[in-house]
Amino acid sequence: MGSIVDRVTSSFAIISSSFPAWWIGMLMIFLFAFTYQIFPARATPDIPSSDPGYIGVLLYHMALPLITIVMIGFGSWAYLVRNFMVGIMQEDFIMAKKTIGIKQKKIIYSHALKNAASPIVTILALSLSGSLGGVIITEAVFDWPGMGRLYFEAITVMDLPIIIGSTYILTVFFLVSIFIADLLYGYFDPRVRTGQ
Repeated sequence: MGSIVDRVTSSFAIISSSFPAWWIGMLMIFLFAFTYQIFPARATPDIPSSDPGYIGVLLYHMALPLITIVMIGFGSWAYLVRNFMVGIMQEDFIMAKKTIGIKQKKIIYSHALKNAASPIVTILALSLSGSLGGVIITEAVFDWPGMGRLYFEAITVMDLPIIIGSTYILTVFFLVSIFIADLLYGYFDPRVRTGQ
């Protein structure tokens, strides 16, 4: 903590989390689609889904929306992980390991990160399930017909079958992500496995 990498990461986290999703998306389109022409502006491919190269073209078109979503989420994630790690590094058992001469890198990766992993896994599971239907603005900016946009349009016209079906899918995805998080708890914290 306090190193150059930490300062650079914290600065980038502040910058990336300070701007709205639509602004970052428009900036990405301006830079990488129009100025440098590396990626396409639209996330929807022009070729039919039956084409053999559809998957590759789809991933290429989805590069800018994915970069935008990662950049927006990076700020909050960097702060969460950093704050959890700062708290763990001040615990008594970490101080004891430093006192007996265990290397700093081993303390961080073998002990501190493993103890900070449980709350990080919880937040990861919740944010992943929320991101499936919560990126409506990014989908609108990049003209991507995704789940969030479908859900929003179904609500605006009161299309009940799509609303109910989308709600079921989002609920199943949420329950599966929480179940996987519960399984990971047992790996990161042995007390969960033994029930102590």
